[in-house]
Amino acid sequence: MRLRDELEILVAHGVEFVVIGGQAGVLRQAIEFSHDLDIIIRATPANAARVAAAVERIAGVRPDTDLVLGRDFQQYIDPATGTEIDVHLRLIAIPDYEMALRCAGPVEGFDPEVSVLELPALYASKRTDRPRDAVHRRAIEDRLRRLVLDSRIEVDDIVLACCLDPEIAGLPGVSSRLEKVAASTHQPLLQARLTAFDLHVEAVRANPHLHDAVRAALGLDAGLRAKLVSHPARLAAFLSRLPLELPAAGYHVRVRH
Repeated sequence: MRLRDELEILVAHGVEFVVIGGQAGVLRQAIEFSHDLDIIIRATPANAARVAAAVERIAGVRPDTDLVLGRDFQQYIDPATGTEIDVHLRLIAIPDYEMALRCAGPVEGFDPEVSVLELPALYASKRTDRPRDAVHRRAIEDRLRRLVLDSRIEVDDIVLACCLDPEIAGLPGVSSRLEKVAASTHQPLLQARLTAFDLHVEAVRANPHLHDAVRAALGLDAGLRAKLVSHPARLAAFLSRLPLELPAAGYHVRVRH
């Protein structure tokens, strides 16, 4: 079954959901392929009943509504076709459907119109040790980086936390304010990137919101810190330990017009 068909079934059944996971990355043009559909749902009995009916259409099995509401993660696979839909109640950094909805929006030109998690929130939800999530994080980083370099989105602390590197740091709109950002950002991941790339390290050190892991990295001599960027795997391992913090009110990438 095609992704579009699955989404049309969910919409037709009135399911309250947000597309997350790999398919959100595909729809946001970051991830090249994902074989299953992941959704996060509003955790109410009425919506659980709608989810159960839609899952039956998609995967050929009708889950009990108590099960839908009782597990944070459920996986349903049609044994005949392999069509898979994964239903979530919460994710890392996304505690519930309402938060997901505040960090989601439609994808331009895609029908049916559904709410799809935006890339920074998707990135925050993939702070795990799974190799696939590491690949997806890198794909999201690359996509956001390209959007920044093409001047297609506004650059703020959350975007920089996902994709800051020396090339982006050298952009006129970034370099002029990076020292102030280094001294004030609440984002541990951005503090770590600044430290790893030796950008305004003293300002980072003076940041009153400094994360403990970043403080430990700052305790290394400059040569050891340089090794964080000399080997991509070491840098990725360092960054993977730090969260991307989303505002409680939600977050949307601001498109430049």
